[in-house]
Amino acid sequence: MEHTAVVLMNLGGPRSLDEVEPYLYELFSDPLLISAPFGPLRPLVAKLISRFRAPSSAEKYALIGGKSPIVEGTAQQARALERFLGPGFSCHPAMRCGHPSTEEAVRDALGAGATRALALPLYPQYANATTKSSLLELRRVWPKDRPLVEICTWHDHDGYLDASAAALREVLATVPADERDSVLVVFSAHGLPMSQVRKGDPYPQYIEHSARETARRAGAARYEVTFQSRVGPAKWLGPDTIAFLEANARDRTIVAVPIAFVSEHLETLYDLDILAAEASQKGGARRFLRVPALATRPDFVAALGRIVQDGLRDQTAVA
Repeated sequence: MEHTAVVLMNLGGPRSLDEVEPYLYELFSDPLLISAPFGPLRPLVAKLISRFRAPSSAEKYALIGGKSPIVEGTAQQARALERFLGPGFSCHPAMRCGHPSTEEAVRDALGAGATRALALPLYPQYANATTKSSLLELRRVWPKDRPLVEICTWHDHDGYLDASAAALREVLATVPADERDSVLVVFSAHGLPMSQVRKGDPYPQYIEHSARETARRAGAARYEVTFQSRVGPAKWLGPDTIAFLEANARDRTIVAVPIAFVSEHLETLYDLDILAAEASQKGGARRFLRVPALATRPDFVAALGRIVQDGLRDQTAVA
């Protein structure tokens, strides 16, 4: 009997403050995740950077509970998706950095009796730094004699966009009536170095599509796409979320949407809930609200289930 292991690929995060430095080391060791020209010195440079950045990163994680909730959140998504898919499926979180690693996920999948795997990135919009890196690692460790079906992007999937729009509508409904004309929806996505964009990475266009369709389906008249979490001095996609809010929030009710994140983690709980909220206040906003990550919303889990089913159906049709 066919048994499909769905591998839920995410970036990962430290499960405790003790894991912050090892997590950063893995992050800076991957040339796709951090595209700096380190060359053969990358392991040494990654060691130095992770050691230097660990104390400040640990301070940020301490503010959100002493760990990243992305590992537990992805596990909850895996359990919810497994219930939706039913018999013949098992779901396994695979973190690109940290634990459970891709190797650990594959080991669990094989132990569950998997005869094939489907790679499901929990990055809605494809980017080389996230989706490609995770796919390459899964290809490396998945047995070559067993089929591997790959989902690359689902930024335009109707189920995902409907769930995203529903989550936005729910927050918009909480805005007081006398503030609704002042609402500005800010879709904030993780940034990307312009060097990657110039090489043809489709990520910016995918982000724009997801934001535009979410806004349209939610009935949001005014919105802006911004980018956050820049690393290093190189030029990144803009406008920067924090700078934009400081300059444009005056007399606005800001509704922030983590359009590239489907799990709560540092980029939502610190970069948005703390930094973006402070920037909005500094910029003179009337109010700052944030749409939660889609997490285990039933409509989002159903969308993931349909993405899995469509991926397997398309693979069968090709074969």
